[in-house]
Amino acid sequence: METVSTPSAVPFSGYPAPVLRGLIDPSYFKVRNVCHAKTSCLCHRFLLFDGRGGGRTVGKTPVRLLLENTGGRVVFDHRRHAEDYKVACETCHHESAEARENVQPCGACHGVDFDGSFREAHVAAFADDETTCATCHHMGSAPAKWDHAAHAEEYGLSCTDCHHANADIEPEPARCTACHLDKPMGDIPDMKTAAHAKCADCHQEWFDAGMKGCTSCHPFTDNRKLSASGQPVDVNPGDADCTVCHGDVKASELIPDRMAALHGNCMKCHEKHGKGPFRKDQCNQCHTK
Repeated sequence: METVSTPSAVPFSGYPAPVLRGLIDPSYFKVRNVCHAKTSCLCHRFLLFDGRGGGRTVGKTPVRLLLENTGGRVVFDHRRHAEDYKVACETCHHESAEARENVQPCGACHGVDFDGSFREAHVAAFADDETTCATCHHMGSAPAKWDHAAHAEEYGLSCTDCHHANADIEPEPARCTACHLDKPMGDIPDMKTAAHAKCADCHQEWFDAGMKGCTSCHPFTDNRKLSASGQPVDVNPGDADCTVCHGDVKASELIPDRMAALHGNCMKCHEKHGKGPFRKDQCNQCHTK
């Protein structure tokens, strides 16, 4: 079997060429995860799958995961934990409350940074797996049912209390959505922003109350209860951003980033069973330079 020398950045030598290619470029094995050799082959024993993202694993147990990080690469023996130590899939892959083979990689939910690129990859990862969205996106809201007649006839509001008084902007009262769309256009705010601004003129106390104030107009559903009862969960894109309900709280304060998630999961389990590294002076037992 062909072997190649390793660059100084890779702490392995003498491995078969396909293995080294996977160590140097983990994406190599993402598209070559079918082995044509015997299970005793070195390639099979050292086969690595990238733990940073990618598609879900269905009915396959990766042998090892290569986790890149600034503290030093970690080669996680996935098969040993799953088969020898009998760690159930849902112990680590907790995106679903139920045990299943169809699981997401850690990076699908726990990002290095919760930025725009993470959001795009996150949405793509769950494109055909919406049943687990309720694990994090646990509340959903419906559009407010606004009673126009009550405001105009019972509450004594004039048209210009809500519609623009400037005839150059709005010559006659028109439907709000005629100008205010789903997204802002130049100086024209989107429908949600425009409506909230007008409502706050009279109901500022609702906005000061945060999420509790939202229920004054918006019907809310508990997505987790819906999912548990077998009903379909449709996450409203408008609710998907954590800040909609949690304000200006950083995503990493609600969902652990990748390092915190992996450290928390691994070290907690090691400490519980008294086996494996979990103290701060044992980092080099997992991390390799």
